[in-house]
Amino acid sequence: MKRLIFFIFVCVLFVNVAHAETQWQELSPEVQKVLAKFEGRWADLPDEKKTNLVKGANRWLSMSAEQKQVAGERFKQWRALDPQQQENLKNRSQRFKQLPPATQRRLRDAFKQFKKLPPEQRKKLREKFKNLSPEKRRQLIKRMQQRAKKRRARRQG
Repeated sequence: MKRLIFFIFVCVLFVNVAHAETQWQELSPEVQKVLAKFEGRWADLPDEKKTNLVKGANRWLSMSAEQKQVAGERFKQWRALDPQQQENLKNRSQRFKQLPPATQRRLRDAFKQFKKLPPEQRKKLREKFKNLSPEKRRQLIKRMQQRAKKRRARRQG
């Protein structure tokens, strides 16, 4: 019984702390400055949106000047996309986040290798992949997955 009461107390305390963090006045002055354009409508935003904005503001505040410049450029690119492209990217991001960590790591590593290629070679590979029929794409992806699986098995065994 004491454990149950303690658990309820902790849950209530957590809810109150989480709620307090989403109040504008409770945000640090630095975070308020980053999120200034949201101040007038802060109370009307859903808690999940507030949490994400605060996380983003804290991430921004922890960035170096160079990182902020890169992030600013990426944001400009994002804003230049039409809504359908933004939605497609959001969906791809969500699918990626649902992948197992090992798969995410392999994809990141493969992308890093791709980025190391000279621009003209990357362009050729993109065009080649783009011009494949859907069936040929599936076959290529399957072969690549099988090769990766064999490489992992060799490394482990």
